[in-house]
Amino acid sequence: MEHYINIGGVKLWSTITDPIDSNKPYMCLCGGGPGIGDSLILIDDLINSYFNVIRFEQRGCGRSSRDHNYSLGTVLDDLEEIRNFYGIKEWYILGHSWGAGISLFYALKYSKYCLGVMYISGMGIQNDIDWSEEFSMNASKLTEPEFELPEINYDVLNSGLRSYNEYIKQPLLWKQISDLKLPVLVIYGDKDIRPMWPAVQLSHLLPNCKLCIMNECGHFPWLIRPNEFREIIVDWYMAIISLKMKE
Repeated sequence: MEHYINIGGVKLWSTITDPIDSNKPYMCLCGGGPGIGDSLILIDDLINSYFNVIRFEQRGCGRSSRDHNYSLGTVLDDLEEIRNFYGIKEWYILGHSWGAGISLFYALKYSKYCLGVMYISGMGIQNDIDWSEEFSMNASKLTEPEFELPEINYDVLNSGLRSYNEYIKQPLLWKQISDLKLPVLVIYGDKDIRPMWPAVQLSHLLPNCKLCIMNECGHFPWLIRPNEFREIIVDWYMAIISLKMKE
């Protein structure tokens, strides 16, 4: 079911599983880019038998309003407004690519409302020349696009990446990440043209993290191995539930 959420005059497009099943936990999906509209509907289709799924479009993207306030911090606060709009007490956050960072940073800022984080094909928390050079080299070898992306708003793209690079310079960020006790699942494709080492490094920094490398998969692993992708998420979630039942 679609809803437009009014946040200070800005309308954010969102959708939630219909009908909602009170026996299922909630999960919010954060797309990549930044600067593109809804791109994770296929993940929704894969996991909505286990979760009530919320998807949204960042302000300036797709059906959401444009207001030129596209910083990473704004996205984090918009996520919290979405949670409040739907009256959700706690939820899981799944992010892909740039959105993986959003999911992690949301968990740092609003940990009491977050049950766990799924960090899919994330950029890492570094601004590294070697990373950029390796990515550019791998991208130049592509013979066809990895994925047919929606229309890009380059104002959102530039603002989002710029604010991301500022955010990761925080002096205490690594310490905050190392103190995050929430369960985290990191998934990365071994054929992703983006270097894998930042995600692997991050997985070892997080105290309660499971790392899954998907073979023969690129930046969108659910397109190549959908069943395996779903099973990784479901097995991780069921392990969390099992552990809670033993406590």
